[in-house]
Amino acid sequence: MPNWCSNGLTLAHADPAMITRAQEAMSRGEFLQEFIPCPKELLETTAQFGANDEEKANKARLGYSSWYDFNIANWGTKWDISDASVEVQDANTLKASFDTAWSPPIEAYGRLEALGFTVTAFYYEPGMAFVGKYEDGDDDSYEYGGYTSSTVRDVIGAELDDYFAISENMAEWEEENEENLDIDLDGGLSAVNENDNEV
Repeated sequence: MPNWCSNGLTLAHADPAMITRAQEAMSRGEFLQEFIPCPKELLETTAQFGANDEEKANKARLGYSSWYDFNIANWGTKWDISDASVEVQDANTLKASFDTAWSPPIEAYGRLEALGFTVTAFYYEPGMAFVGKYEDGDDDSYEYGGYTSSTVRDVIGAELDDYFAISENMAEWEEENEENLDIDLDGGLSAVNENDNEV
């Protein structure tokens, strides 16, 4: 199973039909495939390590060995979006939240801009401790592993911290771990509270 990356996206376009198209594709979980389609021949492949004859032929003909190679290169993530929640702001703008596997679809955002979309996106992957914002072709990403709830805001900035409540969530996690950590008299560590009946 992948780590899931949380994404927040504001998408705008001068043509309301493009916003409707994006909304419908998101509700089907096919947003990336709708606008940056993986070739049908690659959809039928299995992603493997080590090139077989089929993968070599695909690479020569289509530029990619498998759907996986295409998706990573053109979307920036392994699979299309999942668990989308979409809110249309007006005829030319929508806001959405969704998950992606391992990483945000940064490569797709650049391709969407080439189609006339304006993209503002936030993303957060707590398992690998990174967070960022994509806007106007710029991707500002921060790794915050090793920081604490009292120092992380200085690293990632107020906007990202407020958007995902990172320092707040880290503080809760730190508090829970502190309560569960018990140092016994022999100098060993256990994750048992003192009121448990263990010796």
